[in-house]
Amino acid sequence: MKAVWPVRVLPILPTIIVLGFSAPTVMAAEVLDEIQVVGVTPNSSLGIDESQLPFAVQSVSAKELTDSITLDLSDYMNSHFSGVNINSAQNNPLQPDIQFRGFSVSPLLGLSQGLAVYQDGVRVNEPLGDAVNWDLLPESAVQSMSLISGASPLFGLNTLGGALSINMKNGFTSTDERLDVSAGSWGRIVSSIESGGNNGRWGYYLNLSRFEEDGWRDLSDSEAMNLYSSISWRSDYGSALDLIYQQGDSDLTGNGSLPLGLLQLDRSAVFTAPDITENDMQMLNLKSSLRLSESIAVSSVAFRRENTTDSFNGDGSEFESCQYFGGQQSLFEEADDVEDRLADQLGIALDSICEGNDDSVTSFAELEFLIEQRANGLGLEAEDFELEDIIEELSGDGVISDDAINNISRRKQRSEGFSTQLEVSDRLIGLPNEFVLGVAYFRGVSDFEAIMELSDLDPQTRSTEGLGTGLFVDEAETNIATSTKTYSIYFTDTIQVSNALSVTASARFNRTDIVLRDRSGERPELNGNHRFSRLNPALGFSYDVSESASVYGAYSESNRVPTPIELACNEGVFEVARQYAIANGDDPDDIDFECRLPNAFLADPPLDDVVTQSVEFGIRGDWAMGDYRISVFNAVNRDDILFQTTGRATGLFANVEKTRRRGLESALSGRYKRLHWSASYSYLQASFEDDFLILSPNHPSANTEGELLVTAGKRLPGLPEHVAKMSVSLDLSQAMSLGAEIVYNSSQIIRGDESNELDSVNGFTVLNLRAQYSPSEEFQIFARVTNALNVRYENFGLLGESPREVLPNLGDMRPIFLGAGAPRGGWLGFSYQF
Repeated sequence: MKAVWPVRVLPILPTIIVLGFSAPTVMAAEVLDEIQVVGVTPNSSLGIDESQLPFAVQSVSAKELTDSITLDLSDYMNSHFSGVNINSAQNNPLQPDIQFRGFSVSPLLGLSQGLAVYQDGVRVNEPLGDAVNWDLLPESAVQSMSLISGASPLFGLNTLGGALSINMKNGFTSTDERLDVSAGSWGRIVSSIESGGNNGRWGYYLNLSRFEEDGWRDLSDSEAMNLYSSISWRSDYGSALDLIYQQGDSDLTGNGSLPLGLLQLDRSAVFTAPDITENDMQMLNLKSSLRLSESIAVSSVAFRRENTTDSFNGDGSEFESCQYFGGQQSLFEEADDVEDRLADQLGIALDSICEGNDDSVTSFAELEFLIEQRANGLGLEAEDFELEDIIEELSGDGVISDDAINNISRRKQRSEGFSTQLEVSDRLIGLPNEFVLGVAYFRGVSDFEAIMELSDLDPQTRSTEGLGTGLFVDEAETNIATSTKTYSIYFTDTIQVSNALSVTASARFNRTDIVLRDRSGERPELNGNHRFSRLNPALGFSYDVSESASVYGAYSESNRVPTPIELACNEGVFEVARQYAIANGDDPDDIDFECRLPNAFLADPPLDDVVTQSVEFGIRGDWAMGDYRISVFNAVNRDDILFQTTGRATGLFANVEKTRRRGLESALSGRYKRLHWSASYSYLQASFEDDFLILSPNHPSANTEGELLVTAGKRLPGLPEHVAKMSVSLDLSQAMSLGAEIVYNSSQIIRGDESNELDSVNGFTVLNLRAQYSPSEEFQIFARVTNALNVRYENFGLLGESPREVLPNLGDMRPIFLGAGAPRGGWLGFSYQF
């Protein structure tokens, strides 16, 4: 097996170019087009009817995306795809969390991801935390998009709830020159220009798109630019070669959720600012296909992707400054319990000392000496009064401030890989048969650096921008390197047992190696080597009940390995740190075991990989006016990975034994004369299936250790049970059309309330309107209004710290933060086809 799996991409590129591979699969259409996915193909590219698929697929074409006048792909899915909802955790239109059947895909680093996303056959989940940056997926360059349901093993790791496959345009699918521009609310301007063409053998495509806005909230300006280009070659016999280059550059501000008390006063306000994310991405992709005969094809994809992400987050401070008599200073983390013990048992009033009122203490060293002296005199252990949360190590020339902090980080991520597969369409035991066999390799390398700067806070804007003190907390510095390698071999076989019945069997074996290395030399406990291996099977069928209806069903398994972020504190990390201290003559009991990573995430070792077992049954077909689809599903996650907050901007990851997501999806569409319409409804029951304790110290029911009891049957936070959507379009004439969309989400549990005891985030209904007028074939004017009824709603909630430190005069001090939906907005634009 090792001889089959290469470990680097560049040595095989000449072979790939000569053979001319690509990695096609299928999407839902009458005879399905190709869905390019690295190492993944639910069925052969040689062609298969939708009725033979053992899973559900939702698809959209370039024309449908254009006609919808949505902002981007996430906006379209939220408005039209059943079972999909988004939230405003970041509160930036290009940074939503997308949830499908209770599984998430998000740009937020550290959120547990459960969907795989592919663009032109390249898996674009970033290697450090499986996050997906929607700002780097330009909608205007998309040819088609498909959302495939279920834990299909063929789509590789992370396909717990499904996979999103995106095909981009090329010179053979897009042969016009087109300019689109729109402008309107919040200073938003969206523009794109594209050009494509071919001479029958060679083709080119070029797309440049730009987004900019001031944002509907304060201090929320953002911009993004994407360049997408390709050179393509096609033969007379079905062989193809595409060389693709993409560059993305974005500067996004997402100032997050608001405390309940501030939200009630001003929905456009910002709690603390700024929260800036800058992406700089480049990607090169080579895909090709060689058709050896009408029944045999060889295909492959090879790619290299680099993305540098800079983050700047201003936040309230957890520190207290202490200025001793004589002028020396120290910085403390808030530790009320330590202060209480000092005052009660030793008679030392820390507040009095820090205000300079005790002239016997002039420095941090004298404070330590005073504690030891008092403790010994009373026969107590001085170690019991060590201020474990004191931050002693500071760097820089600035002045100590306890107003705020700036969390500044940079992560450089590079991924590369390839996939090669053989596709055969022939007869097996006398029956029509589609067989695919492939191998794949993925390598992701990440460098992460983070520092914490003390800062002042503007009392009016609550922003730290430009107010940094130049003083950095050394103990909060992080510098790590990670490497992820995944080797895969897979197959799928679809046999047509009869004219009505098709059976599909598939499996994929993945082996993933993850390495973490501390580059600072100060945190050896971060070092770790991890290996995960698993064979994921799937078996499904499709049966044509009639010419217009078919039923299908499938059982499938898939797994998600812990990301480098989640494995930051690996198994045995504490013992490693202790041995390191002993070897250097230090007291192992004085070692700080906290791992400081993005948002101070750390793991509670060991972490197992998540395994999803999924069952789905459904019926689909067409009727007199359109088509329909109904499905029921049940997905069980074993060893689900859950983020637990420590109450501040820190937390830890831990496995939860069992969670379940089950429900129903239905969709119906039709056309009557000039009226086009579609409607969908989905029901989701997402729950914990075991009893356990979770950290949630800000919850009123938490025990003295900050733990909350969760019992089996409690709902998973952040997921509405009911989602309903309806879209209508009326052609008033050949030149004029009007449209509307209605989206309903029911209530959801807030994060941090896994015990389901607090008030939930209310459900909401939003109405969007659109209009198009085409005075000629080349020119079109369009308009879009979102949240036309100006509904005040929230679609996200979590428990945080009390806002008292930042807003001491706020009326409602409950530690509940909500993500507010955008108010009414309107845009007017035009498109011109040259």
